[in-house]
Amino acid sequence: MRLACLLGWLVCLGWPIHAMAVSVSVSGQVDRPGMQSLSGNARLADAATAAQVKPEAYVLGASWTQKSKQFEQMRLQAGLLYELGAVADQATREGNAPLATLGAQLKRWLQAMPVTGRRVTRTLDAGALAANDADNLPLDEGDTLSYPQRPSTVRVIGAVRKSCALPHVALQDAREYVKACPAQMADRDFLYVIQPDGQVFELGIALWNESPPMPLAPGAIVYVPLDRRLTAGVTDAVFNHEMADFIATQPLDGVVPP
Repeated sequence: MRLACLLGWLVCLGWPIHAMAVSVSVSGQVDRPGMQSLSGNARLADAATAAQVKPEAYVLGASWTQKSKQFEQMRLQAGLLYELGAVADQATREGNAPLATLGAQLKRWLQAMPVTGRRVTRTLDAGALAANDADNLPLDEGDTLSYPQRPSTVRVIGAVRKSCALPHVALQDAREYVKACPAQMADRDFLYVIQPDGQVFELGIALWNESPPMPLAPGAIVYVPLDRRLTAGVTDAVFNHEMADFIATQPLDGVVPP
């Protein structure tokens, strides 16, 4: 009560009351990596400007993580791990050894992924953020920003015989990358594209739902989903989309192929 009265008195006298500072870590292609101590009302542009993002940084693949996002991502990961275990168990009971192996392999791969708290935003470019208040979101204590180098590949993962890292080809459709990476136990109707900014897109690939061509940016990931017909009864209708959503929480260089 006394503190509130004192603060009110100071405001009346015209004394500025400053918010406490927040510490934000910025890494990667920046001139001033490490912890940045910013004002309590700091926003994304403030951190990017303080760290001095280099011109060669691959801003499209930059990532922003927040501790407040970790719990929901932890729950998502736990649910996916349970379903992949059920896929492997059912396939074993039914004598489908390839599916049992794939399910167990994907489970180990997913289990090794950290819960990052990555938050998807339209841009992390300092100039664009400063020009648009809607994108220039407020920062919290302990947030991190990472600005990677520009990659030169696109990865195809999921229901494939072996994950592939393929050279990026300008304007090439996602389906062309999948053709170079033989699938197994894969869904015949959909693919999921994870662009390097964390945006996830469902791509129809059958005659009845064919989507327009989708070019990929360098560093994009194509997740080939498990065939829903083979996993019916042990995975729900959104399993594959949620797999893509969790993969999208990983930083650009953080997804180790299974």
